Amino acid sequence: VSPRVVAPSMDGVIEDILVAPNQSVHEGEPLLRLASTTVRNELAVAVRNIAVAEARLKQVTQSAVTDPRMRAELAVSRSELALAEAKRDYARDMLARTEIKSPATGVAVFGDPRDWVGRPVATGERIMEIADPAKLELRVDVPVADAIALKQGAKVRAFLDSNPLKPVNAKVRTISFEAQTIENNTLAYRIYAQFDGDAATRLGTRGTAQLYGDKVPLAFYLFRR
Repeated sequence: VSPRVVAPSMDGVIEDILVAPNQSVHEGEPLLRLASTTVRNELAVAVRNIAVAEARLKQVTQSAVTDPRMRAELAVSRSELALAEAKRDYARDMLARTEIKSPATGVAVFGDPRDWVGRPVATGERIMEIADPAKLELRVDVPVADAIALKQGAKVRAFLDSNPLKPVNAKVRTISFEAQTIENNTLAYRIYAQFDGDAATRLGTRGTAQLYGDKVPLAFYLFRR
């Protein structure tokens, strides 16, 4: 229930996934790394610029003792040093962001790591989720073309790939108001359902679900399209 989303806070390219799908992780544990070559180079340049700015400020400070005209350069030199330090701090912050850590303790839920390595990602893009295995629920993606009227508490039967001959029951908890893009660029409504009793199963299991809405005349169902 309410898994924590793992998403980058900057645009980049995924260099490495450090955990396996459905692996238990702890809060603060590194999960993945973005390519950091450009950011490291920017940090190195910023550190060198600080050294130059410090040398410049030292020279101006010494000269200002005997040359009053150099005193006007002191404020400029201090500003240049402050700017160089700000650029260094920014580069350090960006470098730290290339390593994405787990926001909570739980299980890492995502697909094949090979599909992610080398892939460019945008700020805020969902890469994986950290779920609490003790609080499982069922997620159903219903294509727009197959959508039916549903209410909270509607019955759901799930035929899971791990045991398709023994369906599990659940009840609809929430229904998205707007369709979103899922795999294969399909628009679908996302539904979350709570398992009945002890019907919960292993985290990450996939399958097919049947959703039960209100009863309607057969003709309405046949000609609704």
